[in-house]
Amino acid sequence: MDETPLPPNAGNDSPLESQTIQVWFLHMNPHKVIYATIMLMTGLALYDEGTSPLKTGSLLEMVGVVIAPLFALAMAHAFSEALDLTIRTGHRLTGHERRHLAAANLEYLYIAIPPILLLSLLTVLGWDANDAVSLVQVLGIGSLFFWGAFAAKRAGLGAVRRITFGLSYGFMGLVVLAVEMAITH
Repeated sequence: MDETPLPPNAGNDSPLESQTIQVWFLHMNPHKVIYATIMLMTGLALYDEGTSPLKTGSLLEMVGVVIAPLFALAMAHAFSEALDLTIRTGHRLTGHERRHLAAANLEYLYIAIPPILLLSLLTVLGWDANDAVSLVQVLGIGSLFFWGAFAAKRAGLGAVRRITFGLSYGFMGLVVLAVEMAITH
Protein backbone atom coordinates (compact mmCIF):
# COMPACT_ATOMS: atom_id res chain seq x y z
CA MET A 1 0.00 0.00 0.00
CA ASP A 2 1.43 3.37 -1.04
CA GLU A 3 1.55 5.75 1.92
CA THR A 4 2.81 8.76 -0.02
CA PRO A 5 0.87 11.81 1.18
CA LEU A 6 -1.49 13.23 -1.39
CA PRO A 7 -1.90 16.97 -1.88
CA PRO A 8 -4.65 18.70 0.12
CA ASN A 9 -8.14 18.11 -1.28
CA ALA A 10 -6.93 15.14 -3.35
CA GLY A 11 -10.05 13.24 -4.18
CA ASN A 12 -12.25 16.01 -2.76
CA ASP A 13 -12.24 18.23 -5.81
CA SER A 14 -15.50 16.82 -7.16
CA PRO A 15 -17.69 19.49 -8.73
CA LEU A 16 -20.62 17.90 -6.87
CA GLU A 17 -19.14 18.83 -3.52
CA SER A 18 -17.57 22.20 -4.22
CA GLN A 19 -19.75 23.97 -6.78
CA THR A 20 -21.88 26.74 -5.40
CA ILE A 21 -24.28 28.34 -7.83
CA GLN A 22 -26.58 31.30 -7.70
CA VAL A 23 -30.31 30.71 -8.05
CA TRP A 24 -32.07 34.03 -8.05
CA PHE A 25 -30.47 35.84 -5.10
CA LEU A 26 -29.38 32.71 -3.22
CA HIS A 27 -25.96 31.05 -3.39
CA MET A 28 -26.19 27.33 -2.76
CA ASN A 29 -24.69 23.96 -3.44
CA PRO A 30 -27.37 21.99 -5.34
CA HIS A 31 -25.79 18.68 -4.37
CA LYS A 32 -26.23 19.44 -0.67
CA VAL A 33 -29.70 20.96 -1.04
CA ILE A 34 -31.04 18.00 -3.05
CA TYR A 35 -29.39 15.42 -0.80
CA ALA A 36 -30.73 17.13 2.35
CA THR A 37 -34.22 17.44 0.82
CA ILE A 38 -34.36 13.69 0.20
CA MET A 39 -33.12 12.97 3.74
CA LEU A 40 -35.70 15.36 5.19
CA MET A 41 -38.51 13.79 3.19
CA THR A 42 -37.41 10.35 4.37
CA GLY A 43 -37.36 11.46 8.00
CA LEU A 44 -40.83 12.95 7.70
CA ALA A 45 -42.15 9.82 5.98
CA LEU A 46 -40.95 7.76 8.95
CA TYR A 47 -42.55 10.11 11.49
CA ASP A 48 -45.99 9.07 12.71
CA GLU A 49 -47.52 12.51 12.96
CA GLY A 50 -51.01 11.52 14.05
CA THR A 51 -54.18 13.40 13.27
CA SER A 52 -54.43 15.84 16.17
CA PRO A 53 -54.02 19.58 15.67
CA LEU A 54 -50.48 20.91 15.84
CA LYS A 55 -49.56 22.13 19.32
CA THR A 56 -46.33 23.46 20.76
CA GLY A 57 -45.32 19.98 21.98
CA SER A 58 -45.94 18.31 18.64
CA LEU A 59 -44.26 21.23 16.85
CA LEU A 60 -41.11 20.77 18.93
CA GLU A 61 -41.23 17.06 18.19
CA MET A 62 -41.51 17.75 14.46
CA VAL A 63 -38.67 20.29 14.62
CA GLY A 64 -36.59 17.48 16.08
CA VAL A 65 -37.71 15.15 13.30
CA VAL A 66 -36.70 17.78 10.73
CA ILE A 67 -33.32 18.58 12.28
CA ALA A 68 -32.18 15.11 13.42
CA PRO A 69 -31.58 13.47 10.01
CA LEU A 70 -30.02 16.63 8.59
CA PHE A 71 -27.72 17.01 11.60
CA ALA A 72 -26.71 13.35 11.26
CA LEU A 73 -26.06 13.91 7.56
CA ALA A 74 -23.95 17.01 8.22
CA MET A 75 -21.91 15.34 10.95
CA ALA A 76 -21.42 12.14 8.93
CA HIS A 77 -20.05 14.15 6.01
CA ALA A 78 -17.81 16.29 8.25
CA PHE A 79 -16.48 13.21 10.06
CA SER A 80 -15.90 11.32 6.82
CA GLU A 81 -14.23 14.27 5.10
CA ALA A 82 -11.98 14.93 8.11
CA LEU A 83 -10.77 11.32 8.15
CA ASP A 84 -10.42 11.25 4.36
CA LEU A 85 -8.38 14.46 4.32
CA THR A 86 -6.13 13.23 7.13
CA ILE A 87 -5.55 9.91 5.36
CA ARG A 88 -4.87 11.56 2.00
CA THR A 89 -2.58 14.32 3.26
CA GLY A 90 -0.84 12.40 6.03
CA HIS A 91 -1.18 15.24 8.55
CA ARG A 92 -3.49 16.21 11.37
CA LEU A 93 -6.11 18.75 10.47
CA THR A 94 -5.49 22.30 11.60
CA GLY A 95 -8.10 24.25 13.51
CA HIS A 96 -8.83 26.22 10.35
CA GLU A 97 -9.41 23.03 8.34
CA ARG A 98 -11.73 21.62 11.03
CA ARG A 99 -13.74 24.84 11.18
CA HIS A 100 -13.96 24.92 7.38
CA LEU A 101 -15.25 21.33 7.26
CA ALA A 102 -17.80 22.04 10.00
CA ALA A 103 -19.07 25.20 8.32
CA ALA A 104 -19.20 23.61 4.87
CA ASN A 105 -21.22 20.67 6.15
CA LEU A 106 -23.63 22.78 8.18
CA GLU A 107 -25.09 23.72 4.78
CA TYR A 108 -27.08 20.49 5.04
CA LEU A 109 -29.00 22.05 7.93
CA TYR A 110 -30.12 25.07 5.90
CA ILE A 111 -32.81 22.96 4.28
CA ALA A 112 -34.48 22.67 7.72
CA ILE A 113 -35.27 26.39 7.90
CA PRO A 114 -38.25 26.58 5.48
CA PRO A 115 -40.07 23.52 6.93
CA ILE A 116 -39.57 24.74 10.50
CA LEU A 117 -40.94 28.18 9.60
CA LEU A 118 -43.87 26.62 7.75
CA LEU A 119 -44.64 24.17 10.57
CA SER A 120 -44.52 27.06 13.06
CA LEU A 121 -47.00 29.05 10.99
CA LEU A 122 -49.28 26.04 10.57
CA THR A 123 -49.20 25.49 14.35
CA VAL A 124 -50.43 29.04 14.89
CA LEU A 125 -53.17 28.41 12.31
CA GLY A 126 -54.22 25.18 14.05
CA TRP A 127 -53.50 22.81 11.17
CA ASP A 128 -53.79 19.07 11.56
CA ALA A 129 -50.33 17.53 12.14
CA ASN A 130 -50.79 14.98 9.35
CA ASP A 131 -51.76 17.67 6.84
CA ALA A 132 -48.84 19.88 7.87
CA VAL A 133 -46.29 17.09 7.32
CA SER A 134 -47.96 16.19 4.02
CA LEU A 135 -47.64 19.81 2.87
CA VAL A 136 -43.92 19.85 3.75
CA GLN A 137 -43.46 16.62 1.78
CA VAL A 138 -45.33 18.02 -1.23
CA LEU A 139 -43.07 21.07 -1.12
CA GLY A 140 -40.06 18.73 -0.98
CA ILE A 141 -41.30 16.98 -4.11
CA GLY A 142 -41.82 20.42 -5.67
CA SER A 143 -38.22 21.25 -4.80
CA LEU A 144 -37.00 18.12 -6.59
CA PHE A 145 -39.16 19.10 -9.60
CA PHE A 146 -37.55 22.56 -9.54
CA TRP A 147 -34.01 21.14 -9.43
CA GLY A 148 -34.77 18.75 -12.29
CA ALA A 149 -36.12 21.59 -14.41
CA PHE A 150 -33.23 23.85 -13.39
CA ALA A 151 -30.69 21.16 -14.36
CA ALA A 152 -32.36 20.84 -17.77
CA LYS A 153 -32.23 24.61 -18.21
CA ARG A 154 -28.53 24.69 -17.31
CA ALA A 155 -27.98 21.88 -19.83
CA GLY A 156 -29.55 24.09 -22.52
CA LEU A 157 -32.66 21.98 -23.02
CA GLY A 158 -35.95 23.42 -24.24
CA ALA A 159 -39.11 24.04 -22.23
CA VAL A 160 -40.69 20.64 -22.87
CA ARG A 161 -37.54 18.79 -21.81
CA ARG A 162 -37.28 21.00 -18.71
CA ILE A 163 -40.77 20.00 -17.69
CA THR A 164 -39.99 16.36 -18.44
CA PHE A 165 -36.84 16.50 -16.32
CA GLY A 166 -38.74 18.25 -13.52
CA LEU A 167 -41.53 15.67 -13.57
CA SER A 168 -39.00 12.83 -13.61
CA TYR A 169 -37.17 14.10 -10.54
CA GLY A 170 -40.43 14.93 -8.77
CA PHE A 171 -41.58 11.37 -9.50
CA MET A 172 -38.33 10.02 -8.03
CA GLY A 173 -39.17 11.94 -4.85
CA LEU A 174 -42.57 10.24 -4.81
CA VAL A 175 -40.88 6.86 -5.20
CA VAL A 176 -38.64 7.58 -2.19
CA LEU A 177 -41.73 8.45 -0.12
CA ALA A 178 -43.65 5.40 -1.35
CA VAL A 179 -40.81 3.04 -0.46
CA GLU A 180 -40.46 4.59 3.00
CA MET A 181 -44.21 4.40 3.59
CA ALA A 182 -44.32 0.76 2.44
CA ILE A 183 -41.49 -0.15 4.79
CA THR A 184 -42.74 1.71 7.87
CA HIS A 185 -46.54 1.70 7.72
